[in-house]
Amino acid sequence: MELDKDYDEAKDFVRTMQFDRTTEGFETPVFEMTIRALGGLLGAYELDNDPMLLRQAKQVADSLSYAFNTKSGLPAAFVDVNRKTVFLDDYICIAEAGTLQLEFKKLSQLTGDDKYAKLVENASEVLERAEKRHSGLYPSFINVHTGEFNQSSSLSVGAYADSFYEYLLKQYILHDGKEPKFKDRYVASVEAIKDKLVKKSDSGYYYLGRIYENETKFSHTFQHLACFYPGLLALGSKVLDRPQDLELAKELARTCYHSYNMTPTGLGPEWTIFRAAPASANSGNNSEHWWVEEPHFDAYGVGASHPQYVLRPETVETLFTLYRVTGDTKYQEWGWNIFQAIEKYAKLEHGYAGVKDVYKTDSVGNHYDSMQSFLLSETFKYLYLLFGPTDLMPLDEVVFNTEAHALRIIK
Repeated sequence: MELDKDYDEAKDFVRTMQFDRTTEGFETPVFEMTIRALGGLLGAYELDNDPMLLRQAKQVADSLSYAFNTKSGLPAAFVDVNRKTVFLDDYICIAEAGTLQLEFKKLSQLTGDDKYAKLVENASEVLERAEKRHSGLYPSFINVHTGEFNQSSSLSVGAYADSFYEYLLKQYILHDGKEPKFKDRYVASVEAIKDKLVKKSDSGYYYLGRIYENETKFSHTFQHLACFYPGLLALGSKVLDRPQDLELAKELARTCYHSYNMTPTGLGPEWTIFRAAPASANSGNNSEHWWVEEPHFDAYGVGASHPQYVLRPETVETLFTLYRVTGDTKYQEWGWNIFQAIEKYAKLEHGYAGVKDVYKTDSVGNHYDSMQSFLLSETFKYLYLLFGPTDLMPLDEVVFNTEAHALRIIK
């Protein structure tokens, strides 16, 4: 990208960072620090080979490793890096427990110290041993003390669960197929998700819903966070030779893009909703949205129950992966349309900001006063790669962590 000066300035800043020190009493989130800071440092080191970056990555991991000092071996969600202690709640979501594995395993490979890999491998096995009602489908929360799932928590590939499923496949890829148990777990999850969570609207749009309230209700909403899943299916179809998954990936991606294309701004809402009448989970109908104002349903019965766009990357991530897997240029066209919408409605004088309501084209009072770091690390990176040469970060050489930091596959 020829941003050498900017990169050097960023490295100078990183060199001064003390990741084992922070504001007194601050609760450092283990998940966020792992995917953003540790993942970012490892990804930069893989490109740059500057030993400073690896030293800083090790300092991050060492500061976070205290999270695993629990009865079950599952990580606590927050640590006090100053006191080297944990802030311990009873439950942790499976995304927090199952999305540290790529980064800690890559660090072990680069440093030759397997202690990092052992911590996350143990956490993975605790998650796998815990009793589940449905093979391949994991409740969203697990008890940090006992290692048992909260069976009444929701079943979804959206918030609290998303990247857990992502890392099942990506651990298999990272180790170049040498850990087949993760392939087996990923395939089992795909089959369970197809059976329990995938729905098709009357107008022909496929989506991923959510089972909740002790499996008594089904939410006919497609969270933006879950729009990573079509890309994961496409990646899995390529790596595992599962063409049937690619067809579903294309259909789900069509829905994710429609959620953008249906709004006046061309930006996608946080939650897309599909028309359905209240009933039980078994009938596949919806009764969750009593608190939501009347959604903006289009002619296809698709609307938004949470109309904000906070610069999320999941849809463009899926478009990038589908383009790399299929070569179909329509995914570039869709990505270009999304980029233009971001430029028109989210770009401000000094940066970018989330949009409060994607149905309002008047920008006055319609922005949040924040720019998430994932806009740069994920949203814009995937858009850049979508239009770049296909031999730039090829999918048979690197695997992206959930924050889009590229890690070399361990051959």
